Amino acid sequence: MPFLGEIAALVTASFWAVVSMLFTVAARRVGTLALNQARITLAWILLVTVLLLTRGVHWAPQAETRNVVLLLVSGFVGLTLGDWAFFSAFVHVGPRITTLLMTLAPPFTAVLAFFLLHESLGPLAVLGMGVTLAGVAWVVLEQSPSGIAPGKRTRGLVMGVVGSLGQALGLVLSKQGMGEVVDPFPATAIRMTAAVVGIWIIAAAGRRSARVTAFFQDRTARWALLGATILGPVLGVWLSLVAVRLTQAGIAATLMATTPVLILPLVIFFQHEKVSPRAAAGAAVAVAGVALLFLR
Repeated sequence: MPFLGEIAALVTASFWAVVSMLFTVAARRVGTLALNQARITLAWILLVTVLLLTRGVHWAPQAETRNVVLLLVSGFVGLTLGDWAFFSAFVHVGPRITTLLMTLAPPFTAVLAFFLLHESLGPLAVLGMGVTLAGVAWVVLEQSPSGIAPGKRTRGLVMGVVGSLGQALGLVLSKQGMGEVVDPFPATAIRMTAAVVGIWIIAAAGRRSARVTAFFQDRTARWALLGATILGPVLGVWLSLVAVRLTQAGIAATLMATTPVLILPLVIFFQHEKVSPRAAAGAAVAVAGVALLFLR
């Protein structure tokens, strides 16, 4: 099927848009760090259970040590360190600037893929990436943040860049780790294994592990967590690996960066928010960029 990788990337972005809504609901009730810790742990449990039921203990029989190590490193770098950096950026500079900084992940991915995977992009693909990211940036910068202390702004900007770099490196390393011998689903489970170990180490170091128990007392947070886990770390991360395996890493990362645009109809329908002409124009520009990527 043509453009299967690109379609998988767009479905991933759509899932992450829904996850953002569910994440907001749960995070407001139990906190972002506890939510991230709980969703990654639950995702690992679900992935391992499905694999044990369908494949037994041999998830990837053709995988060599190099494949497993690269996938474990990609999980720790992308899902543990990358997410931790993004959460820190959210705290210091807010969602608008952090979301904008997340759009650095596609160009970072393209550069890393050029050196590590020997992937190069044609002129039309580069144009499509630029137009798409310009549209996303236009949407997320609609409202200028204010009242951020200089120290927090600097730390937030640094952490946002680190998060984008971690996400990009995680994608490229995961593509290297999969190669032609590891399917995306077991690759997702291997990455999540490293992520869950990393997130519990960080939580224990910060003495925040006990906060996960808040989900046992909050029914709304539990359902939001379940939905966010299935669509995010399970299906979303799996589809992101399908995308990066079937198309160039830079293009997959660009399409997955359209989440801020895809979330607009959700906030209109579910939260009854009004979308300004500027946001609508930015969404149209991003869609035009996506079209160029499919026409390349």
